[in-house]
Amino acid sequence: MKFTELSDYPFRPGLLTEWRAVPATDPGALSDDPRPPSYLQEAHLRHAVRDREVHIRAPTWLATVFELPGTVDPVALRAALRHWIGRHETLRSTFRHTRGELRRRTLAPEDVSVRPAVVGHIADGAEIARHLDDLFDRATDPLDWPSYAFATIAHADSTTVCLAFDHLNVDGYSVLLVAHEIQTLYAAEISGTPVALGEVGSYVDFGSAERIQAAALGGDHPTVRRWRDFLGAGDGLPRFPVEVRSGPGEPAWQSGRCEWLLSSEEAAAAETACRAGRGSLFTAVLAAAALAGNELSGAPVFRTLIPFHTRSKTWWAASLGWYIGLAPLELSVPEHGGFGDLVRGAGRAAREIRPMAKVPFARVCELLGTPLRPRFVLSYMDLRATPGSERWPEWNARACYARVASRDEVYLWINRTHEGVYATCRYPSSGHAAEHVPRYVDLIRRILGTVAVTGDLTTGTPVPVAV
Repeated sequence: MKFTELSDYPFRPGLLTEWRAVPATDPGALSDDPRPPSYLQEAHLRHAVRDREVHIRAPTWLATVFELPGTVDPVALRAALRHWIGRHETLRSTFRHTRGELRRRTLAPEDVSVRPAVVGHIADGAEIARHLDDLFDRATDPLDWPSYAFATIAHADSTTVCLAFDHLNVDGYSVLLVAHEIQTLYAAEISGTPVALGEVGSYVDFGSAERIQAAALGGDHPTVRRWRDFLGAGDGLPRFPVEVRSGPGEPAWQSGRCEWLLSSEEAAAAETACRAGRGSLFTAVLAAAALAGNELSGAPVFRTLIPFHTRSKTWWAASLGWYIGLAPLELSVPEHGGFGDLVRGAGRAAREIRPMAKVPFARVCELLGTPLRPRFVLSYMDLRATPGSERWPEWNARACYARVASRDEVYLWINRTHEGVYATCRYPSSGHAAEHVPRYVDLIRRILGTVAVTGDLTTGTPVPVAV
């Protein structure tokens, strides 16, 4: 399943219908809930409050798009969506901002309904994408409920389903779970058979537990000390290896890029080589990113932020929520020595920093007494064990993200699926970024491709890269 902007999805003409969650009977059914927001949610909500006060709306939604077979049965789909919202408590919860405080309110599963509204037939795929972009920008406000919206486009042979959620409700992995769950629930409604899905934990409960644990930490906690040392050694949070800032003025819309790095066969070959060299494809990606950064900048030390999931209990494995922690990665590129040394060094570094992701980044900022904004983030996920992943091509499934305005952020997501390994990135659309970021991704592709072709991590010099 690729991760792109919505405008890159190949929408076909069809009958467009919008679907919104609503209280089943009483509009006031949202009841007070003492459970606090997670640290990520609170930071996100307070940023949204500040934006609203100055009349800024900066959408931060994530979405998934896929196809159901045949002409949709609206009664069955409505029931499936209602069942699905009932499974995930974060979709039934919202926050009220009153006198500086964030107060949670939550709906019971039986108090949720779903209401369709037919928009009409749209004959142009690009117009459908523009309509959905506008709908999701308007309907995913984290300070309102629901902070998500759905749409369907009915065709003669299938129905395209689109679901978008403000980041408050989901992380990048959560949206990858949606297609399988909706397909399963819809098929059960059509056939009248029991639903073959296990129960899931609540992200609302996760946030409460996280608060209790993180509140007990102080400034002398080892993770906080390591963050302090990392920030001091590199003059703050890391930036992309070369300057990409687009210049003065208001932040501009960023560019997006998604391309394959390795085929499934190449990924398997690279993985075999990495295992033989006491590494993994994940650590090879980190090493390739470090070597590519060295090629661009000449800097001997590579620094970035790495997201790790925080789904520490089995009942959160398939739960919708923002289960992400950040950790700081620093890798030295050896002047002498092979790529295998760098891969093994990346493995040691990843193992050392992974526990740091358990401490919420917002809590780290609190304890350090300074606000911090990530500017260069590198993510890697192996998605082959994700429920339904083997059927993503059949479903034409895609994950999407809202357009972002920023002068200096570079985010790179490298994901492995059954089809291979691809990279998605967003970066400033002007200045040096338009040259350097695509070149950086191409360098990573060439390095990993060389590993796949040669099957060798033991060479005495870094893997040769054609520039």
